[in-house]
Amino acid sequence: MPSLNTIAFYLHRITGVILAIYLCMHLGFLTTVKTGEYSSLIKVTLSRQFLPFDLMLFLIGIYHGVNGIRLIIHEFGFLYRHRKILLYLTFIITAVLWVVVAWEVVM
Repeated sequence: MPSLNTIAFYLHRITGVILAIYLCMHLGFLTTVKTGEYSSLIKVTLSRQFLPFDLMLFLIGIYHGVNGIRLIIHEFGFLYRHRKILLYLTFIITAVLWVVVAWEVVM
C-alpha cells in the first residue's frame, strides 16, 4: 500500500496534467466565438448532464491548488515537523471547500 505522501504526489501530477488538458480544451472552445458555434456549445456546458464534469473539475482544481500551497510551505521549510498533519489538512481542506462549492453550484 503506497503512503499518503506518495498518493498526494501522484494526485498532484495527475491533476496538473488534467488541468493542462482542460486549459487547451478551454482555449479551443473560446476559438468557436469567431465561427458562431459558441452559443450552441455554451448550451451544452450549462446543461444538467454536464454538471458532474464541472464538479469534478472543481475538485481537481481545489486539490491541485491546496496541495500546491502545502508543497510551497514544505519547500520553504515551514512547519516541517508538522508535515503529516499538513498533509491530512490538505485533504480535509480540499473536501470542505469542494463540498461548499458543490453545494453552491447544485443549489
